[in-house]
Amino acid sequence: MVTPQCVAYAQIAGLPPQAGLMAAPGAMLAYAWLGRSRSLVVSATTAASALSAAAVGPIAHGDVARYATLSATLAIASAAVLAGAGLLRLGGVADLVSKPVMTGFLFGLGLTITADQLASVFGVKAGSGNFFPRVADLIGDLGSTQWPTFAVGATSLVLLLGLRRLVPRVPGTLVVLVLSILVSAVLQLSSHGVDVVGKLPTALPHPSFPGASARDFLDLLPAAFGIMLVSTEAVGVARALASQQQYSIDANRELIALGGSNLLAGLSKGFVQSGGASQTAAADAAGGKSQLASAIAAGLILLTGAFLAPLFKDLPQATLAAIVIVAVSGFFRVDELLRFARLRRSAVVLAAVALVGVLAAGVLPGLLIAAALSLMLVVYRLSRPSLGTLGRDPGTGEWGRQDRHPDWAATPGIIVARVDGPVFYANSLHVKERLLGLVAESDPPPRAVVLELSASADLDVETLDALGELLDELDRHRIELRLASVRAPAIVLLGRAGLKDRVRIYPSLDAAVDDAGPLVAAGSELDQDHDEQ
Repeated sequence: MVTPQCVAYAQIAGLPPQAGLMAAPGAMLAYAWLGRSRSLVVSATTAASALSAAAVGPIAHGDVARYATLSATLAIASAAVLAGAGLLRLGGVADLVSKPVMTGFLFGLGLTITADQLASVFGVKAGSGNFFPRVADLIGDLGSTQWPTFAVGATSLVLLLGLRRLVPRVPGTLVVLVLSILVSAVLQLSSHGVDVVGKLPTALPHPSFPGASARDFLDLLPAAFGIMLVSTEAVGVARALASQQQYSIDANRELIALGGSNLLAGLSKGFVQSGGASQTAAADAAGGKSQLASAIAAGLILLTGAFLAPLFKDLPQATLAAIVIVAVSGFFRVDELLRFARLRRSAVVLAAVALVGVLAAGVLPGLLIAAALSLMLVVYRLSRPSLGTLGRDPGTGEWGRQDRHPDWAATPGIIVARVDGPVFYANSLHVKERLLGLVAESDPPPRAVVLELSASADLDVETLDALGELLDELDRHRIELRLASVRAPAIVLLGRAGLKDRVRIYPSLDAAVDDAGPLVAAGSELDQDHDEQ
């Protein structure tokens, strides 16, 4: 499976087939050495290859040699970013891109790649621009379809889909690749106008640094961060398999291992590599239990590049395009979009925005849109935490949200509130205004407001300012503010802000509501001394 995908995905990256054969062995061996997943196969992937083409194409200016050099340089830049992120323990970045946003991005990416590859299936010139201009150009050129080429491409598509459905354990891509080469050679399809790969040089890696400038490296760094984002899929695949097989992996170590894979791929005159879901699933289904499977595959690909590269001479480009189209068909997750619609409509909107962003703006801008959407979603949810009033169970005395326990008793004359999450600069004003809103809605006005702060281990400047403003506003209405379950570091900061003498602080909700017990949790002075040290 890896061999034909290396050849096909090199086409997505805008490179000749031998680039895929040179990049894969080093990438697979590096991960086998550095990675911790027993099953993950690191080689060329659709998303990484498409990002490489989107980043390199605009600055290569049509120079084939420079294009190859920049592709290898991007792999090295990606290695630096991935390894750096792992060393800085930024593996959690894999959790920041939401599933709906990534699903929409990959759906749009799949449509973009399919539109580009269909030109090779129909034997017409590929269009220019983003998705919509390319589709318009393709439709306009259908009248000049090269029918022998279309016959090869359509037959390859039917065989690939049929083998996947009827005999999924058979490596359909390899079968179709071999059959198309044999038929092309026997029938001499190139003499009938079918575009073929042509003679390939020996595809053995010759380790060396690409001759790109420091300026080129810097120009490619933004795309390298994009590669890190799409590599979160590889970390997710590794995590899922580790969970199934009852062992654990470290996301930071995985990023470092992926960095090592891209370093060797770049030094081998290849292009960016990542963890492939389809290759990994095939290896796992075939019984691969360790990275020895990847090491053996790497050795076989080296042998293929050394001795079998000339056999690809008669491979039709339409077959390569068909392999790519079938590979990206896995991105068309209509079932996931329908599931999102059942669970939460806003998730479908996020997926649709990411999808349209790729189609309208291009792959790299689309990735930025997807990343920005995920970041905005995180910020919005953190900035609007749920805040509710609490009631007390008459039987046990336990406290809980009144909207979840409507039969639990509220405390007359006192608003008891809890924030579901830490209070910090992004949400402190929202919390203050929400509390003042509860006061305004209360009839008659309360004599005290109790705010439970157990989730806030620390308080920043904006939060302290917001508490001060809340105190001022409540004082004007002769309403007392009481803080409950405040952690020692927060008490220290309240003292530094001059608020500790203005607000009553209790160790528990019961003490705050009943106005009993010590006003400051025991041991806070010791914690203050420790904090100052």
